[in-house]
Amino acid sequence: MLKTTKTIGGTRLLRANLLQPLKDIETINTRLDCLDELMSNEQLFFGLSQVLRKFPKETDRVLCHFCFKPKKITNEVLGVDDAKKSQMLISSIILLKTALDALPLLSKVLKDAQCFILANVYKSVCENEKYADIRKRIGEVIDEDVLHARVPFIARTQQCFAVKAGIDGLLDIARRSFCDTSEAIHNLANKYREEYKLPNLKLPFNNRRGFYFSIPRKDIQGKLPSKFIQVVKQGNNVHCSTLELASVSIV
Repeated sequence: MLKTTKTIGGTRLLRANLLQPLKDIETINTRLDCLDELMSNEQLFFGLSQVLRKFPKETDRVLCHFCFKPKKITNEVLGVDDAKKSQMLISSIILLKTALDALPLLSKVLKDAQCFILANVYKSVCENEKYADIRKRIGEVIDEDVLHARVPFIARTQQCFAVKAGIDGLLDIARRSFCDTSEAIHNLANKYREEYKLPNLKLPFNNRRGFYFSIPRKDIQGKLPSKFIQVVKQGNNVHCSTLELASVSIV
């Protein structure tokens, strides 16, 4: 039942209501009015269902991220070397941009809603000019083509190229280095495929390990060459790395 919601926030709210049911009659009736309108208006029901899919599932977490600020701003908080915090901030901004981009669609769906809950959402959220101002400010720095991605390497690439070119010279240099490193890693994988006759060698990526090799066990005749290190058997594949890959891997 909990997995039938469209957002993580909806899952949490449903769980909370199941564990601690409402007692206030007015609130219950207000929600029943909303349910009645959704059940009787198919266009509203399916339109809202589709629009909610446009919002990032982590929207509530992102909003919490921007609602709280450090009690004291120090060099440690704003340090240019603190890559992890910068990465999290960029990721949150991309998520916020994605959510703000979905607001016009939500506004179109809820424009003619009659019940108190949906009408209140339309008035307090969709017609709130502050959200348009926030989106405009984000657009001044963040590239319009940047989208939220869940695949680790695609997400890392989006974060790297999120800020528009020309805003920070050092960032532009870092991007070129990122592209060169990524190209070198894929060239290395192609080299191993040909040199060791491993046509099905893959190059996965995760945030903890970075790039590593995944080789089907059926393709391995005997033992892997000594060049491959950190060998771990997982299911029908063998995960491993090499010193060459470790020296250039993106983490």
